[in-house]
Amino acid sequence: MKEHLGRGLSALIPDKEDSEELKSHLSTLPIDQIKSNPLQPRLVIDDESIGELAESIKANGIIQPIIVNKTAGSYYEIIAGERRLRAAKLAGLDSVPVVIRSVDKKEQLQLAIVENIQRKDLDPIEEARAYQTLVEDFSLTHQEIAQIVGKDRPTISNCIRLLKLPIEIQALVSEGKLSSGHARAILSIDPDYQVLFAQHIIKYHLTVRQAEEKAKTFVQQLEKPKPQEPNPELIKNLEKELHRFFGLKVKVKERGGKGKITLEYSSPEELQKLKELIKSLRRT
Repeated sequence: MKEHLGRGLSALIPDKEDSEELKSHLSTLPIDQIKSNPLQPRLVIDDESIGELAESIKANGIIQPIIVNKTAGSYYEIIAGERRLRAAKLAGLDSVPVVIRSVDKKEQLQLAIVENIQRKDLDPIEEARAYQTLVEDFSLTHQEIAQIVGKDRPTISNCIRLLKLPIEIQALVSEGKLSSGHARAILSIDPDYQVLFAQHIIKYHLTVRQAEEKAKTFVQQLEKPKPQEPNPELIKNLEKELHRFFGLKVKVKERGGKGKITLEYSSPEELQKLKELIKSLRRT
């Protein structure tokens, strides 16, 4: 069975040379006998797209049969075709064409993942959760999952890593406000700052490349101590003390922890007194 899973949906719907086998599995089932797949990896299905598909079904019928798995009771569970079933219900159909297969729960989930990935129906977080289910519930390795879905092992591992993100960020990825690339850049920084970084990426419309570069300095910039604001009262008192000491007009300016002190004289005599004062300070 695993060899078939690696081939994706082609393993479920045979080619022309297998048409006789396909006919033997083709059937029609009442809609009320078909249940959704409890392991369906796709959690969000757009209502608008279902409505559009329902209109197409009204006009053309269901061109591609729904693939179902026979359960122990009198019901069938969907392996592939959740959108088609929902649209058929909306279109008012009582029954739908199906291809009946008999697989266990692990194979059912694997096939559902393959179908959604091939159709690009899963958002990155749904895909990550589906892979994680295969790891936790069915003890598959990342390498085995990669073989099933036709991707390399690092891609699977990086996808599952997205589940380490805070729930708020996972929601932003699911909504399409952040890409998988953005999410990986966010994972590279301290978890305490990840939500702030995600908000920064969205606010400034950073590309993935820009986010990767910003991730290298984002935390350090946040932790850099802010310069103290100048204290007007302290500056005023300092000007008074310097005025009494030098006997000249004094101006103190401060900004960002730095500043300058200006001494103003209004005659050659005041300048000479300043020089003599400096000389006396040097001798002491």
